[in-house]
Amino acid sequence: MMRDLKTELAFGLALKELRAEQELSQVALSEACRCDVSSISKLERGLTQPSLHFMLLLAQGLDVEPEELLKRTLANQPEIITAK
Repeated sequence: MMRDLKTELAFGLALKELRAEQELSQVALSEACRCDVSSISKLERGLTQPSLHFMLLLAQGLDVEPEELLKRTLANQPEIITAK
């Protein structure tokens, strides 16, 4: 399956926005998610995409519902067609 770099960048921007709103550093979020800070950095730069499990950990670390990460990702990439 081909990687959709636009989606990865949109997710990274959503993650960065939510982290900034919570006034968390990448280090603080990585500690909350029990992951390496480089993982957060790679996600925010659109270099990688999270597994479902990791996305749930990110939402928990950001104190948001997982849907918020998805909504913001879609908002950052409006050309994604969603099923109705």
